[in-house]
Amino acid sequence: MARKFLGLLALVSLFAWFSPVLAAKPNYAPEFPQNNGTYDVPGHPNLKVKVFVHKPNPGKPGPAPAPTCSDLHVNSVVGGTGWHLPSSFMYTLNPASVPSSVKGSNLSSIAALASGAWKTAISNKVNINQNPQTTTINRAVNDGKNIVAWGRTSGSALAVTYTWYSLPDKTVTESDIIMNSKFRWSWNVCSDSSYDAQNILTHEMGHWMGLDDEYDSAHVDNTMYGYGSTGEFKKDTLEAGDITGVNAVYQ
Repeated sequence: MARKFLGLLALVSLFAWFSPVLAAKPNYAPEFPQNNGTYDVPGHPNLKVKVFVHKPNPGKPGPAPAPTCSDLHVNSVVGGTGWHLPSSFMYTLNPASVPSSVKGSNLSSIAALASGAWKTAISNKVNINQNPQTTTINRAVNDGKNIVAWGRTSGSALAVTYTWYSLPDKTVTESDIIMNSKFRWSWNVCSDSSYDAQNILTHEMGHWMGLDDEYDSAHVDNTMYGYGSTGEFKKDTLEAGDITGVNAVYQ
């Protein structure tokens, strides 16, 4: 009996020794919805997260333009979301997640061109920089980083942008862009079978800046039109209405 008791005591002691490790849970942020909308952030009453889902055309709730490799110029002004970037904003890339058709080695240039379009539009009022360090994260995580990566999103989304902002000042605290690896991607290739990475990324970075999606026919040729097309480059170049809209945020 004494031998059994000692054996049981040893087993209990062993479990007590290892149980903190076994019980520990990874400190992951909760998964966030992949549907358009504004959501509370659990445990952070002064924080909200806005999710933008960029869908391919055709789709609802607006007209879908025909695929085109040209860039038509329009003056329709884009509306704002209500938030703004802080005076300095650094984003981090995940080159390893980039499809081979785009190449991870090109991501730095693609992101610099996309963010540069917005920086120029507001006369560099926000210091937007690319982190020289990369990441392996490929999902939206509220970890203080602003990532650009390809990963899994809802099946119908070309890309999803998650923007966390503080209340009541509505300053962006983080924004992650996840491009959907399910779709065919390219860069600087006018193809009716693939989506241009810079085209879509420039649109997504517009949400960083504080611009909303537009879905009516007057905004079809704006960078911030809410649908993307294959063989489309026009979002690379900001239209007068995109520029007017973003400057209204950073007056």
